[in-house]
Amino acid sequence: MAKKSRDNEHLKDKGFLSQKQDGYFSVRLHVVGGNLTSEKLRYIADAADKYGKGYVHVTSRQGIEVPFVHNDNTEAISSLMDNAGIAPGSSGKKIRAIVACQGNKVCSNGIIDCQDICEKIDEKYFGQPVPYKFKIAVTGCPASCLKVQENDFGIMGTLQPKFVEENCVTCGLCKKACKMDVIGITDGVLTLDHEKCIMCGECIRVCKKDAMQIAKEGFTVYVGGKVGRKPRMGIRVLKTVSEPVMFEVLERTVAYYRDNALEGERIIDVIDRCGIDHLEEALQYSLEK
Repeated sequence: MAKKSRDNEHLKDKGFLSQKQDGYFSVRLHVVGGNLTSEKLRYIADAADKYGKGYVHVTSRQGIEVPFVHNDNTEAISSLMDNAGIAPGSSGKKIRAIVACQGNKVCSNGIIDCQDICEKIDEKYFGQPVPYKFKIAVTGCPASCLKVQENDFGIMGTLQPKFVEENCVTCGLCKKACKMDVIGITDGVLTLDHEKCIMCGECIRVCKKDAMQIAKEGFTVYVGGKVGRKPRMGIRVLKTVSEPVMFEVLERTVAYYRDNALEGERIIDVIDRCGIDHLEEALQYSLEK
């Protein structure tokens, strides 16, 4: 029994997750930001036909798993994936697959290049050991298609608008485009309620007179989100910072988690136990409340 447990742990490190059916595994594959080439998809399809039941499962975190691989075929499917340049996925006490939307390279609402950021994070952090598990997501704008507020570390592209009054003709296009009721026009005077602004940049995109301009563009960071039995929304810790600052905060957040977590704790549990001021001190930045 102990040997079987050790064997399963070894297989888990290689991306094999035990199924309820004795002797069968789902093979988790490493996917970065939901992107796979058509060539790699063909290899995966061949593997599913030869070693599984002819189908794959697309996970909630943009991953791919090949179910129903028998224990006798684990080495063969691993060899096939290695030859295709497809690494095993991550599970257990590690930094999990980094997820991302298509960002500004594809989406008209995208503010940041999510795939580029995702690849940089993946190269440095994917599969690295942590006290329990750590999930990272990157989304291109405040629509948050990747639900960054539900991740241990969430990155969102944001634009802070600046109103240039002398350019404004109060046409109302910005007010119509704003979904958060940030912009008001009374007696020909336009006002902005910055407390309501989610920094989506819609007002800037629709303005034809350059009255709405970019004051600041960059990355808004959330820490401490999770789903599961006790879901929590992440805490916004920084607003519209530069890429170097975002990466610095990510590095310090991972270090903080490793240094302070108890057995089985996610980072939000550490924050709850130690206090938000403790995190702020570790990040060495004043948090955006």
